[in-house]
Amino acid sequence: MLRAGGTVRPRALAPLKRAARRSQAQALQREPPAAMVAPVVSRLPPERKPSAYKNADGMRVDDGRYTSFKAAVRKQLGDEAVVDDPVRTFAFGTDASFYRLNPQAVVRVKTEEEVVDVLASARRYNTPVTFRAAGTSLSGQAITDSVLLKLSHNGKAWRRYQIDNGGKQITLEPGLIGGEVNRILAAYKKKHSLDTQYKIGPDPASIDSCMIGGIVANNSSGMCCGVKQNTYHTMADLRIVLVDGTVLDTGDAASVGAFEQSHARLLKGISDLATRVQADSGLMALIREKYRIKNTTGYSINALADFSPQHPVEILKRLMVGSEGTLGFVSRVTYNTVPDLPHKASAFLIFRDIEEACDATSALKANTAVDAVEIFDRRSLTQCERMGDLPKLCPEITRLPEDGEGAALLIECRGEDEAALKASINQVLGALRDSKVPVASEVGYTEKAFRHDPKEYNVFWDARKGLIPIVGGARETGTSMLLEDVACSTEKLGQMSKDLIGIFRKWGYHDACLMGHALEGNLHLIFNQSFKTPEEVKRYENVMYDINENVAIKHGGSLKAEHGTGRNVAPFVEMEWGTKAYEVMWEVKKLFDPAFLLNPGVILNEDPDVHAKNLRVDHPSHPLVDRCISCGWCESNCPSRDLSLTPRQRIQVFKEMTKMREDFTASGERHKPERLVAFEESWKYAEATCAADGMCQEKCPVKINTGELIKTLRQEALEGHEEGAPPPRGAAAAAWVAGRFGPVMGLVPPMLNVVSLAHSIIGTWPMQTIANAVWGVGNNMIPLWNPYMPQGAAPLKLRAPPAAAADEDRKKVVYLPACVTRSMGPARGDADAKGEPVHAKFLSILDKADYDVIIPEGVGSSCCGMIFDSRGYRDVGKSQAEQLEAMLIEASHGGKYPIVCDTSPCLHRMKEKFTDPMLKMAMHEPVQFISLYLKDRLDFAPVRDTVAVHVPCSSKKLKLNDEMISLAERCAKEVHATPIPCCGMAGDRGMRYPELTGSSLQHLNLPSTCSDGYSTSRTCEMSLSNHAGINFRSLLYLVDEATTPKHKIKAGTAAKTEQTGGRGHCC
Repeated sequence: MLRAGGTVRPRALAPLKRAARRSQAQALQREPPAAMVAPVVSRLPPERKPSAYKNADGMRVDDGRYTSFKAAVRKQLGDEAVVDDPVRTFAFGTDASFYRLNPQAVVRVKTEEEVVDVLASARRYNTPVTFRAAGTSLSGQAITDSVLLKLSHNGKAWRRYQIDNGGKQITLEPGLIGGEVNRILAAYKKKHSLDTQYKIGPDPASIDSCMIGGIVANNSSGMCCGVKQNTYHTMADLRIVLVDGTVLDTGDAASVGAFEQSHARLLKGISDLATRVQADSGLMALIREKYRIKNTTGYSINALADFSPQHPVEILKRLMVGSEGTLGFVSRVTYNTVPDLPHKASAFLIFRDIEEACDATSALKANTAVDAVEIFDRRSLTQCERMGDLPKLCPEITRLPEDGEGAALLIECRGEDEAALKASINQVLGALRDSKVPVASEVGYTEKAFRHDPKEYNVFWDARKGLIPIVGGARETGTSMLLEDVACSTEKLGQMSKDLIGIFRKWGYHDACLMGHALEGNLHLIFNQSFKTPEEVKRYENVMYDINENVAIKHGGSLKAEHGTGRNVAPFVEMEWGTKAYEVMWEVKKLFDPAFLLNPGVILNEDPDVHAKNLRVDHPSHPLVDRCISCGWCESNCPSRDLSLTPRQRIQVFKEMTKMREDFTASGERHKPERLVAFEESWKYAEATCAADGMCQEKCPVKINTGELIKTLRQEALEGHEEGAPPPRGAAAAAWVAGRFGPVMGLVPPMLNVVSLAHSIIGTWPMQTIANAVWGVGNNMIPLWNPYMPQGAAPLKLRAPPAAAADEDRKKVVYLPACVTRSMGPARGDADAKGEPVHAKFLSILDKADYDVIIPEGVGSSCCGMIFDSRGYRDVGKSQAEQLEAMLIEASHGGKYPIVCDTSPCLHRMKEKFTDPMLKMAMHEPVQFISLYLKDRLDFAPVRDTVAVHVPCSSKKLKLNDEMISLAERCAKEVHATPIPCCGMAGDRGMRYPELTGSSLQHLNLPSTCSDGYSTSRTCEMSLSNHAGINFRSLLYLVDEATTPKHKIKAGTAAKTEQTGGRGHCC
């Protein structure tokens, strides 16, 4: 007998269980939904807890072992390494799947040595562990109700890398994000002026959020990766920690030699298994067939077929790939990278029947080297019709019958140059013409089908990426979006697709969509599911049985093509693979982890109903976040991810807290439950440390802005009051300040100058000591001083109008100096700024470009309202924005003249909050304005060797990343873009909660050669300077230094500054 998850697995009962499953599955296919009687799933009522520990989900109670384990680990790693409070353990109770298991403890491990130490304690106290990277897994493999070992959002831990052989190899630790690795390789190519751009082979849709640890553990693939470029095939070496604490580095001969001596029994077991498998022709044929397509169901037993039994280490390291943390921990991986071909073109072809689309795919698979073929079924295309430009490029979509089985293929060709791209396209078109498969697209199989313009072919790929959020975003509140993942050979794909459509119709899933990687026979099944009632859970079980039997039995396909087995299809591994291969997998597990301490219950699980247990039911909490699908893509953009909670976790905690509050209100009890009190206390800090910058929305597939929720909750707390009652004091004070904004802001420069003078007199160390003391008693209401605090800004200087010249080509622009640049000048000691404020530099640039400048009347009292809105005084902020909009309409003559604001966050807010469309079109961020209007009127020359550039989160939202870097590259020889999504400053929040910016900016990693840094947000620049140790200032300083006029103008002339209403304002 083998022991899995604490349950005894009697060999004699296996055939009976399989027969029962087969007969039950056959019954499912015969009976309609109304007559369905699903297997009863045993679930413990919430108030009942198991009386004794058992190594199975829901049964891992603390009988003293977890208390002892936590005490031992705290002694080993320190108190901060162990998290066991009810709020944060709840926050880590979900991954991107639809399951929930709350861990007994979360352990932050930072080094390989710490992993070894924790595993020693786990063995001593018999406490199973689960490794977790980004938590974007979809099958429930990154959660546990035992001990969660957390790699992600762990400071600088697990983020080292090394590039070798001109970019052809890269060695990575598991905490690096996949997309980040590709950007590292791109920067390496640029720095070393290499001819070929390389990337890692796997390209999952979550590549900008998932981490290397998960990519290896799940053998992730993606749209263009196919079978040949996944981790199994592109991995060169691994560094592994086994359950007994032994470290094996397969790229180190000494390590391998020592391991062969110390673990001869394990290696013999692997060799014996490989020998047995390779002697079984039937099993070998099955393995070859199963891995001809994408397959992540069960263990990578193709390793037992692909390598000689004489080389067990080679087999071992590939068994680790896709093992989901159940065989050991991968602390390092070396990839053989693949070329990233730069020339691309895509076609979107419509077919009247999905089988015809699949036949075309088979022709491409057999006769071409096409790079990607994605498929959309009719329900997917119905959603695509709502996606703006796609129906314009492919009007045939709208002509397909709504209730028909039409489909589309998105085909991409790539090449190292235009000639190679053209050859690839011709090969594809030739194969399609030879296939004789009819196509509904008017362009047919001609070169016109392929779009070479990124603006056009990105419409196709945006539609592909946008399907999941559209389906998930439209679901009923409180339901879950499910994303199943199956595959079969392309020859069978058409019939399997029709079968799956029929299954969804049978069980009433009318919103279900099929799309995926047709070239590999891989379909993603997207549908929405409620788990609120037993009937809905039974419906889910029924559809899963039908899908799994159809894919695995009828079509010989994979139940999990690229998402990993997890808990989701663990009960069906034997159905797909058959008993013989299934038993081999159990032997693999026992060889590596005989005590079942590593992620037990994942991949292999004897509970036939585990896929329908511990289902997460999300309670409705607020319309702003109820659509969250818990994918975790947002987390890597969050500045507080290493500090408190991430957006996904904030949403989960808020939903649970809302449910507990409603339950408490309904109960009529006088005192709140202890758990609710704990949640509310912890929530205060989680809410306070949310920068509310909205960067989470940039990665969220359903476009949720958790910052909007936080600002709304702050507003309810600060401005909420009953009708007829006076507003709260804080709101009244905010309104008072807003009504006198000009005089109040006029006090800021002299105050900053007084602080700067004190700094110059008493020195940095005494000043910091005093500041720390004051901040320490200020309850996070008083900003913490740092040595890079600005001096007061000099007043806005109005210049005399130049003498008129008949041949001068002077244009007009409305310039709005933001309140922050009107009040804050350069930092003390920033010699290169020469004491001049941002507006002086921008006026200088505009002068050199021969622009007449219009300063709006009353600018000294203007504000976009962000400083009020972010604190929760949203009504006050709205009023400020409305006043500013009216001011700019008058100054620009209704948007006739372009408008530029020198501070990116302010400009972004105005674009969001203003209502006049003409005015919004006329408004520009400084980098955008220079790129559009000034580049051709100025000469640029590099004036710095190496500089850093931080693109503020607002500029990222405006899609100005590349423009900002490009502009800086005109002014400096080498530009280093910071890898920070958001610095966490959030106005003054980062000064009141300095740990927030400290947490975010620990990842700056600027080269030592950087002389200074640039951005377009004054408050961000303060924090960046403080953490980088160099002066960050507005990019306008660098542009002014690096530019000269295109043509010589008369001596003594300067930019003409026009004042609407005939009066000027100094600020």
